[in-house]
Amino acid sequence: MVRRSSPGRPAGKYTQAVRLFQLYHRLENSPEGVRIDDIARELDVTPRSVRRDLKALQNAEIEVESIDNDGERRVRLARTGKTTEPIRMTRFQRYSLTAVRRAFDVLEGTPFHDDLSQLFAKLTQGNSGEPNVQNEGLSERFVYIPDAPKNYRKFKDQLYEIYDGVLRSLTLSFMYDGGSTMGMRRMEPYCLVLYRNGLYVVGKDVTKKEMRTFAVERMRRVRALPQAPFVRDVNFDVKKLFDGAFGLISNNKAIEHVMVEFTARVSTYIEERQWHPSQKLTRLVDGGVTAELDVSLGPELWGWILRWGADAKVISPPALIETIRAEQLRAAEQYSVTRSTIEPVINA
Repeated sequence: MVRRSSPGRPAGKYTQAVRLFQLYHRLENSPEGVRIDDIARELDVTPRSVRRDLKALQNAEIEVESIDNDGERRVRLARTGKTTEPIRMTRFQRYSLTAVRRAFDVLEGTPFHDDLSQLFAKLTQGNSGEPNVQNEGLSERFVYIPDAPKNYRKFKDQLYEIYDGVLRSLTLSFMYDGGSTMGMRRMEPYCLVLYRNGLYVVGKDVTKKEMRTFAVERMRRVRALPQAPFVRDVNFDVKKLFDGAFGLISNNKAIEHVMVEFTARVSTYIEERQWHPSQKLTRLVDGGVTAELDVSLGPELWGWILRWGADAKVISPPALIETIRAEQLRAAEQYSVTRSTIEPVINA
């Protein structure tokens, strides 16, 4: 008696690979979904083999979902917004996309820049969006001039480790060139922050058990530790970490009500920007303007006031007045001269 073979795992060196390709192709062409029994019959395998192959596709990061169609259970490729059709964009949309792309040039040398360059190339390749319109010279029609960007070209390896820690919730181990604690540090990374064209990692310092912000370029010998995963605090809100900060560093100090009076010469520049979410600007009779802010006192606030020189005068609080006065006096001392040093210049 000849034993009839039953459907299952057919013999053949590359059978499973071919079947996975056929399964994917079947799903790709069945947006309404397909029954597992039907797939099994088409591929001459058991439904159990089909389910195993579906699992293999998911392990390869191909999303598959189950749906009900007319009372029948079916499977299909997950609808994630992906499409095989080219994305059609208008000229204005392509110009906006180019502008965003140029703004990220400050991250050149990082995986961010590499990935975005590849992504934008795919989006714009062969895309016109409008009849008889080409992509010529769009990158030359939007220029972004960054304010003192940092150089990340030599930090690419450690950035990959940081990405791994952020995305997989792995503790980071590193040496830090700065801060009050020298030596090796460990942190649970929550997110990356882009501030003034610089990258910073926000996370919990394992030793101090407090949230800290670390500059990427000061992190050395960075390693994401697979043996040290952590559980993210679901209640953590990174925006609250910077509440009251005039920029990036809040110093965990109490928030102060700050008043600074600016002369008419710079009032237009002050009014044109939002320097802080809490700001309140009041126009003065002489054309000047008073800025009121609720912030913590720190170097970033001092630097902002000092940049305006004699056109800015702190009204309150007293502690800030003394800090700015001392800094201005210290700066003036560097330019102080005696009569004997300037007389030769005058006589000349």
